[in-house]
Amino acid sequence: MTTSTPFEQGPYLSAALLCEKVLIEQDGVKSAIRIIDRVTRTAVGPSPPEEMAPFEHEIALFVRLKSGWARGSYPLRIRFVKPDSESLLPPFQSTIPLEGEEDRGADVVVNMKLRLDMPGIYWFHVELGDIRLTQVPLRVIYIRQVTQTHGGGGGSPPALEPPTGP
Repeated sequence: MTTSTPFEQGPYLSAALLCEKVLIEQDGVKSAIRIIDRVTRTAVGPSPPEEMAPFEHEIALFVRLKSGWARGSYPLRIRFVKPDSESLLPPFQSTIPLEGEEDRGADVVVNMKLRLDMPGIYWFHVELGDIRLTQVPLRVIYIRQVTQTHGGGGGSPPALEPPTGP
């Protein structure tokens, strides 16, 4: 039994990743700098908040498509979804022209300043027309680090306890 998949002849997804920034050199070559899939937020103090305080984080999404045998213009949409399934931002939308030889294509760089207000996985859904090509995760981790205050008794700080295992 032979099944046909969308975009069997192209366009093809060559890359979809999150990074701190994308450099574009004078000759058009792109470099993804500091590829990431996790952001850690730490609260330190005698009584850090139980819940993570919202914060802003700059990030870039880099998407590379190769034409294959596809020709013409295609609508690209990127939807940003929070861990609670709520949309984070309005979707990014663009039209991608695919022309020339089958190894040619289009690159899209979406620079964002995200307001992250909860730990969990944020998803970036990459869609071409009505087809989801892929989804890219960004996990936000919240760590509470409780510090103890010591009186001026000149003693040594308390010893750290070894971690307990399963």
